[in-house]
Amino acid sequence: MKKKKEKVVAQESRKEAKIPESGNLGLLALGSVGMKLWREARDKIEKERKQKESNKKEVNKKLKNG
Repeated sequence: MKKKKEKVVAQESRKEAKIPESGNLGLLALGSVGMKLWREARDKIEKERKQKESNKKEVNKKLKNG
């Protein structure tokens, strides 16, 4: 039996929802699918945050060295 890909789409609007870093009860209600989506969103946000910090440090380093 083939396993279907799991998608989370709002029933009425059929629009993707933005997942906050802190998560929400709706995701918890979806069970493992919701937790997976939350972890992916959280990891993406953390990666972007680290990239911004790295870019700031690089710019400051270049400014100091003139």
